[in-house]
Amino acid sequence: MSAIGHKLRKTKGGLMFFCPACNTAHGISLGRNGWQWNNSEDKPTFTPSLYSVAGDLKCHCFVRDGRIEYLSDSTHEFRGKSVDIPDWSFHSEV
Repeated sequence: MSAIGHKLRKTKGGLMFFCPACNTAHGISLGRNGWQWNNSEDKPTFTPSLYSVAGDLKCHCFVRDGRIEYLSDSTHEFRGKSVDIPDWSFHSEV
């Protein structure tokens, strides 16, 4: 895994960003049958939306222009809010 700018990490099959609502990383598969990325390191946009489930925690969001827009069907305290993707130190562990 390697850092891409301050917000993303590159993995074998795609990218990851840190989600402050879930306090963990969300992975995005790129390419055929995956998400589209605007190739921006500082203000990434991924389409379509992302949906992650971990136990009872559901996180549904759009990532647009470097901001995470949490949808109302998320089950965490950030639902309905929009925040900047936080900087993610490469040395931080998830």
